[in-house]
Parts: sequence; structure tokens; C-alpha cells
Amino acid sequence: MNRIVILCVAVFGLPSTCAAQFHPCQFTQVSHAERSEGIAISRVSLTEPSGEVGASVFIPDSNEPLPGIVFSHSAIHGASANADLVGFAWALARAGAASIVLDGAIEWQTPSDESLRDPHRLACAGQWLMLHAKVDRRRRAFVGAPGAWGGGETPMCQAGESPCWRSEGGYTTFGETSPTESHNTDAMLTLEGRLFIARWIQRHLKLREIRQQWFEDTSNGSPK
Repeated sequence: MNRIVILCVAVFGLPSTCAAQFHPCQFTQVSHAERSEGIAISRVSLTEPSGEVGASVFIPDSNEPLPGIVFSHSAIHGASANADLVGFAWALARAGAASIVLDGAIEWQTPSDESLRDPHRLACAGQWLMLHAKVDRRRRAFVGAPGAWGGGETPMCQAGESPCWRSEGGYTTFGETSPTESHNTDAMLTLEGRLFIARWIQRHLKLREIRQQWFEDTSNGSPK
């Protein structure tokens, strides 16, 4: 596992304005929450000028603020293996993290940057989670492919957008062709790699113990 490199970046002082036309986040609740193992499970949709995308949401019961995670995609499709990121988020929810997982696959049969999301869509996913869960602002993380989100002309949030998601808990990045992200993407396509990355997230967000059995079979690890 010495080839797996996790990028941990504290985000401070990012630009708060954007010259682009303002597009407020729009959300639709598409299903009522179900419950499993003390975790609320729901489906929502985010509407952007470029279209609508669904998302899976996991919010554990808690009287205290929860660590939160935004996932850019719900799956990775590799040449010989796949990774279920909904199942991955479900396992982290069992360890105490609230997550929102945007629908869509990182197509990695031939590595490329074609799966990157609209940065504002990622910002809106984070905004939804902060509006609907009591998120600990010191324990917020991002998992997936951030692309241009968070700098230059694509800041974390547009001017006037609140609440604004910033991943002070760090990034676990994959789904892009730079060396670090490429190594992490390949790792996520293996059980050993998913466990390694999950336990990195566990340490940085101060989650409960991660159990290997949650990752051994994603069909068993995902909520029913």
C-alpha cells in the first residue's frame, strides 16, 4: 500500500466572490427518509442550469454535531473492478459520518478527467448537507474528484451563498489523472485500498472504529 497517497489539505482564505452569474442552489426532496441502524437514509435532487442530479444521503442519529462528507460520485468503474461509493459512504455512516453522495460514475476503464463535476454542483451538495444535518464545521471532508472546485474562478461558494461548505477535515481525492489521484483511484478499486482510505478518513474525522466486514461485500454493506 506504499503507493497510496492521501492528500490532506486544510482550506483557508479561499476566494468568496465569483464573476460568474449567480445561480442559487435548488433542491427537491424526492423520497422520505428511511431508517436503518440508527441512520436516516434519503434521496434528494439538486437542480442546476446544466440539469438535475440525484444524491443519496446518510445522517446518523446524534445529539452532537456530526462529521460530514461530500462525495462527488456514487461509483468508480474500472477495467476489471468497480467501487460502490454509496456502500463506502454507508460504512462511514455506521462509523458516525453524515454524507451526501452525488449520483454518477467515475469511468476509469481508461483513466481520464472526463468524469469531473460542475464545481457549483459540489458546492450545492455541501450546502444541502449543512442545511439538513448538524455538521461539525471542524470535521468536514470531501471524497472524490474536486476538479476546479475551490480556487480561482470556481471558489467553494458563490458570493452571497450560505451556508458555505469548506472541507477543513481534508480531502481524499481520486478520479483524476494526476499521480496522487490516479494512485488513489486504483486503490479504491481494491478491498485493501478501500479499507486503507476509509481508515485514513476515520482518523482525520475522528470516527468510530471501521470494520473490515463492512467493505468485504458492498451488496451486504449497503443499506437495504
